[in-house]
Amino acid sequence: MANDQANQFKQLLAQLFAAVNRGEPGVLEKIHELLKQVPGEPNLLHLAGLAILNQGNAPLAIDYLLKSLARSAAQPEVSNNLANIYAAQGELEAAETYYRRALDLEPELQDAWKNLGLLLAKTRPNEGLASLQKAVALNPQDVSALTALGNSYKDFEDFDKAKECYRIALTVRPQYVNAIHNLGLCYKMVDQLPSAIACYEQALALEPDSAEIHYNYANALFEAGLPDQAEAQYLRSIAKSPDFLLAHETLSEFYWQSGETDKVELSYQQAVKSTPQDLNLRLSYINLLIAIGRDEKAQEQLDQTLRIGTTAALLHAKGRLAANRLAYDDALLALTSSLGRAFDLNVAQDMVRLQITQGRYDLAQRLLIRILAFAPDNQLSWALQSLCWRLSGDERYQWLNDYQVYIRAFTLPVPVGYSTLSEFLVELEAVLLSMHQMRVAPSKQTLNMGTQTPGRLFHKADPVIASYKTSVCTVVHEYLSMLPRNDAHPFLKRLPATISDSFQISGSWSVKLSPQGFHANHVHPEGWVSSACYISVPEGMSKVADGDANAGCIKFGESALQLGDREVVERIIRPEAGQLVLFPSFTWHGTYPFVGNSSAYRLTAPFDVVPVLPEL
Repeated sequence: MANDQANQFKQLLAQLFAAVNRGEPGVLEKIHELLKQVPGEPNLLHLAGLAILNQGNAPLAIDYLLKSLARSAAQPEVSNNLANIYAAQGELEAAETYYRRALDLEPELQDAWKNLGLLLAKTRPNEGLASLQKAVALNPQDVSALTALGNSYKDFEDFDKAKECYRIALTVRPQYVNAIHNLGLCYKMVDQLPSAIACYEQALALEPDSAEIHYNYANALFEAGLPDQAEAQYLRSIAKSPDFLLAHETLSEFYWQSGETDKVELSYQQAVKSTPQDLNLRLSYINLLIAIGRDEKAQEQLDQTLRIGTTAALLHAKGRLAANRLAYDDALLALTSSLGRAFDLNVAQDMVRLQITQGRYDLAQRLLIRILAFAPDNQLSWALQSLCWRLSGDERYQWLNDYQVYIRAFTLPVPVGYSTLSEFLVELEAVLLSMHQMRVAPSKQTLNMGTQTPGRLFHKADPVIASYKTSVCTVVHEYLSMLPRNDAHPFLKRLPATISDSFQISGSWSVKLSPQGFHANHVHPEGWVSSACYISVPEGMSKVADGDANAGCIKFGESALQLGDREVVERIIRPEAGQLVLFPSFTWHGTYPFVGNSSAYRLTAPFDVVPVLPEL
């Protein structure tokens, strides 16, 4: 008799579980009625939590699942579901704890390995990759796990393994849109644009309302030299999802660099009109206006937005606009209010800038200590620390920078297959020039009067680019081998134990600079080692120009804060074709404008380097 009742209860639980998964109305009431009969029954508490989650009440769902585990801790599925809720709420530490509890109870719980891998993929990618490999090993037919593993390989830039994962997933489920879409992303990243476009078209045939697929399709069309078709797809992406901020940002940048300045704001204006309460959309619009120098209109939009609501990010924008108009007291108040709501690295860095500008070096230093504890490898933070040390007379400024040791100029090695460097540079110049499609510099870059290539240069499927990459990697190896080791130094401590295969290129692009063009002083916040590599320099730049001894030169040490007589240029290097200059990414650097006729240009192909993460 007892066994019959137990079997009936199991059947009831299975029916309720299916009803919860289907989102049937009234199922939560049925579960609560049963809980009155068997109070604290852990399976019912679990189901109640899942039903409550379906209604959108995550905190109450967490409470029910915790109660279920309190009654019976040995429930791996409950721990896994609880971790999923924590992950969705952004409580990553709690999520990891409960995924690992689930796996301690059931080491081959494939879903928990997959979810743990997804959780760790961005923060601890090596561990995330290992977890996803385990998930696929446990169930090689799980297309979502295969696709997640492919995404992880893609993040490591192991594109061959990534594509293989997507292809295996598609042999299991040929119309699995997620795998098709991500295969397209992978093809696009390695410059196989026809294959990428084919994937996006196949994905859109299966899921025509996906704003994300339309967006990525547009990116591939643009890089394939089809700007009109790209524009149409950006617009369709926004039409499908008017709050898709990345699509608005990219379309506006597309118009800006194309010189169609009258269209830059259109998508934002239409979206704000249709969804006026969307603070994130309004903030993105405000940030665009600041980036393109339309501060007055940005202030109007900000004032309207603040009447709807106030967020830390909006207060940050308020502080930036106040600082732009030199209203430093207003800027300080807004940034302080923003940081009071939530600590944000970008806001804190702007606060440091403001304090340094006002000569309050002790206050800047206090905040820098907190910033560097929060993000110890952020290069902008170290650039600000460098500036603060110099202005306050701290001897650590020289220890940190050592402009003669850490900034090195090299001649690019002649690649295999070429008899001279000049011969190679002529071919490389032609390839790079063909990639400069736009008319105006990016709005959020330090480039003035020039253009920049889209995408990752070293991902281009061109043998000349591949030869260039081989040459620069040879120089980077030489540079790293020359550096002293010092575990106390923020730059040198990241030197790997062995230099061979110890770094990866994190960003690569080309810049074509016009006469009177220059790079404003800046640093590379996400890098470790940065570069300036000169492919072609106009006639006369390699010698002193009339009236300006430094025309066209790269300068180091002068900050972006425009401190007047408090600024210092520590080192100047005159560019020559085939010259590669390497330096720490936190080093302030910029260029002097160069002179020349309307057809003159300076062509460079810079890149950033980061250390390779150690293997598990």
